[in-house]
Amino acid sequence: MAGRRSPTSSPPARRPARPAPASPPRRTRHADMGALLDAQPDGTADLTLVVGSRRFPVHRAILIARCDYFRQRLEGGFADGAAAELNLPDADPAALELLLRCIYTGAVGIPAALAAAVAELADRLLLPELCSDAQAAVLSGITAETVVGSLLWAERLGGSFSGLLSSLKAWYLEHHEEVQEAAPDGLKRLSVESPDLMVELVGGLSRLAKRRRTA
Repeated sequence: MAGRRSPTSSPPARRPARPAPASPPRRTRHADMGALLDAQPDGTADLTLVVGSRRFPVHRAILIARCDYFRQRLEGGFADGAAAELNLPDADPAALELLLRCIYTGAVGIPAALAAAVAELADRLLLPELCSDAQAAVLSGITAETVVGSLLWAERLGGSFSGLLSSLKAWYLEHHEEVQEAAPDGLKRLSVESPDLMVELVGGLSRLAKRRRTA
């Protein structure tokens, strides 16, 4: 009969289902805060940090919530509390840029070339966790050519750098032959700039040699 499907005919082809629309990427606090920092200046910042010729628009509330140094300067009854600009003399601009990213996002990678500057600035701005991470980056990048300069630097800073100084001394004692071969001028510098430290290291080498002889 007309209109009837033949018993052997195939059912009509079904249209392929449309793929579900892709979900937007999941938002995270880390990404959102990083995007906020990257967007500056966008009119939302209410404070500018000034380092030499560099200017960093920032958000006062974030700095107060995340950094004790800025909390003290901006809420401690100082004139800075109402200031639109805050000068940070002698700060390294590249180190401050990285430090701000840490304040905003809570995590940051520390390049070896910036590790010392970041450690010093983080210590000054009362960010002990970042200072510790930067010191670890300094230690991991030590070579026979750089250990003397790092020893003198850590000794000069003292305080929270005392642990790093001890680790650098141990590194020197373990690699002193490499240092003598690769950086003889560094040893001369050490004897001139810090004779007490030089005497301590020589004594450490003497004790190390004695232990090895009796082992």
